[in-house]
Amino acid sequence: MDIYFKTRTGKTFRKIPALRDGAWLNMENVQKEDLEKVSQLTNLDYADLADTLDPYELPRIERHGTTVIIFLRTPRERKEEEILYTQLLTIVIAKKYFITMSNTKDDIVNLVLDKNLDIATAQRGKLLIYLLLLVSQKFTKEVKLAKNSVWFQKKHIKNIDSADIVNLIENEEILNQYTSALVPMQSVFQTISKGRYIELYSYDEDLLEDTIISINQSADLCEISIKSIQSLRDSYQIIFTNRLSKVMKFLTSFTIIMTIPTIIASIYGMNVGLPLAANPFAFWYIMILCIGLAMVFVYVFIKKKWL
Repeated sequence: MDIYFKTRTGKTFRKIPALRDGAWLNMENVQKEDLEKVSQLTNLDYADLADTLDPYELPRIERHGTTVIIFLRTPRERKEEEILYTQLLTIVIAKKYFITMSNTKDDIVNLVLDKNLDIATAQRGKLLIYLLLLVSQKFTKEVKLAKNSVWFQKKHIKNIDSADIVNLIENEEILNQYTSALVPMQSVFQTISKGRYIELYSYDEDLLEDTIISINQSADLCEISIKSIQSLRDSYQIIFTNRLSKVMKFLTSFTIIMTIPTIIASIYGMNVGLPLAANPFAFWYIMILCIGLAMVFVYVFIKKKWL
């Protein structure tokens, strides 16, 4: 647990060794023991905080007496071995403290800590709104990256391969996870804007309004991108079906063409008397006949556009 304190006139969030009123407590890689400590500091039941350990928890807001708990999801760094593209960020706004907790290192929290903001740690409402704004901006950025990747594939749809299919499926899963996080967060942001959970000031309302607009745009962009992926996937299916049809036509035509020489060769391969059996040029006559018939079929299939 790292403890930070900053006055409004202070330049940076200063790490302090001991707790004090108005401090910001940040916890990463949260364990059960950390939640028990937060429970003691805020007089919350452990059960109220236990969902922080659930990596699949959905965003929501709760009030327990004078303490507010907000569960958010933030985009996480993409790794090949990971199946989750968002992570849980729990914010506890207590009477004395502002607390953030995450199961891993959260880039957004660390981004705020590294900035020189005109915000004191005691201004818990303003600090919360700024965090929410960064969360919405991060989602917007990540959604645009996925959308641009899809548009790039649309431009090169004629040259698709297996890697493109894998990338498309990955982007669809990313956007689906973003949507499942953004939709409930829209409700959370709207609830906060009503001021029933957290006291808001007039200068905070404009920033919160921008935050709500940003999160709504991210959700809309997600839905549009998912529809684009579904359309692109249908196009892929049509292209692959057409390619398979062409291959089957070619193989069928090739089989028919090769059947003619095979039949003639089979007849002349029988151990019986046949025309031209005693002719020294029989082999060449038969080869010319086979090639001629094959070329006739090739011409017919080309005219029919089967080859």
